[in-house]
Amino acid sequence: MDTFDFEDLAAEMLNVTDEQRVGNDYLQMKFYEKYDIELDIAYELVKDLIGHTIPVKAGLSKKMFHAFVSKNEPVMLMKLEAN
Repeated sequence: MDTFDFEDLAAEMLNVTDEQRVGNDYLQMKFYEKYDIELDIAYELVKDLIGHTIPVKAGLSKKMFHAFVSKNEPVMLMKLEAN
């Protein structure tokens, strides 16, 4: 789990495209406008929250993960392996 995974999650939440994210602070600006907190502070919060999600099974490895999943595609955007 890293900041890139969280940025993917935040981008999907805000409907920010990959093209809009390249080379600027657009995602950080949009996130602050909507939630009134900095992206790096939100990342720390989400790291604490992810352990409270219901575990899901990965399709290929069959391992269990606590995860935030995409609402558009069958993928885990941010995950933490479940014990």
